Amino acid sequence: MDAPEFNKYPLKEKVYLVFEHGNEIASRQFLYFNIKLYTLFGFFAEVWYVPNSNKIEKVETLNTDEILSLYKNEFDISELLK
Repeated sequence: MDAPEFNKYPLKEKVYLVFEHGNEIASRQFLYFNIKLYTLFGFFAEVWYVPNSNKIEKVETLNTDEILSLYKNEFDISELLK
């Protein structure tokens, strides 16, 4: 499965696939969302969770540039730059 195929699934299926096959690698906060970044099937997906309503609002795939922009403070890549 690739990201475009994954994006065709409804929200409940995406959530199942992420929780069943994904590995959490980072997290961040945005407004009232707790956002977790997962890797699965060779691509990245974010799960947007609203704690106050105990609801997953959306699951989105991201490309590498988006991950580097959003999670630049979460990863230490200094060893890769030597």
